[in-house]
Amino acid sequence: MTDVEVLPLRFAQIRVSAEVLARAFDDSPIMRHLLPRERSRTVGMRAFFIGGLVDAHKHGEAWVAMVDGTVVGVAVWLPPGTYPPSAGRQARQMLHLLAVAPVAIGSLFRTLKYLRAVEEVHPRVEHWYLATLGVDPEHQGRGYGSRLLECVLVRTDEAGSPTYLETDKERNLAYYARYRFVETDKVFPIEGAPPTWTMWREPVE
Repeated sequence: MTDVEVLPLRFAQIRVSAEVLARAFDDSPIMRHLLPRERSRTVGMRAFFIGGLVDAHKHGEAWVAMVDGTVVGVAVWLPPGTYPPSAGRQARQMLHLLAVAPVAIGSLFRTLKYLRAVEEVHPRVEHWYLATLGVDPEHQGRGYGSRLLECVLVRTDEAGSPTYLETDKERNLAYYARYRFVETDKVFPIEGAPPTWTMWREPVE
C-alpha cells in the first residue's frame, strides 16, 4: 500500500474533500435515485458533503486520508450527543443544500424527505455515528478506508462506545462486517427508493 497519512480535516480542505466524496458516491443507488440527472447530482452531492463537513469540523470529527499531499479519502464522524443536529445546525446545512435548488428543485425535496426518514430510524441510545466514509474511486482497494475507520474505532473501543452507520450498497455489508459491524435492519426510507441498510457495532472489550 502506498504510504498514506490519516489526519484531521483542515477547514481549507473542505471543498476538495467534498469533491472526493462526490466522486466516491457517484455510483450510490440512493444518490442516483434522488439526483438522477448527472449535472444536478454533481452539484447536489458537493453541496451536501460541504454541509456535512462544515458541521463535522465544528461539532464532530472529519478525517482525511492523504497520499503525496492529496486528499484521497474522507470520513465524517459524529460523537455521542451530536446527532440529530440541532435546528440551528440543520438550518446551516440546509443553506448548502439550497445550491442544488436552481438545477433540481424536485431532487432537493426528495433528498430532504429521505434525510428525515433516515433520521427517524436512527438509534436513540448514545453512540458514535459514522455519517460518511468515501475514497476516491481511483484510489479504492488500497486500504485507505480501513485506515479512516481504525483511527476512530480504536477510541470507541477504549471508551466502550458503540458505533452506527447506514449504507445503500449491499456489497458494503461484508466490508463493514470485517470491522464487527452487524446488520440491524433493511429499510426503504422513501417510496420507490433503493433500500438502506443500518449497521451497529458493539465495542471490543
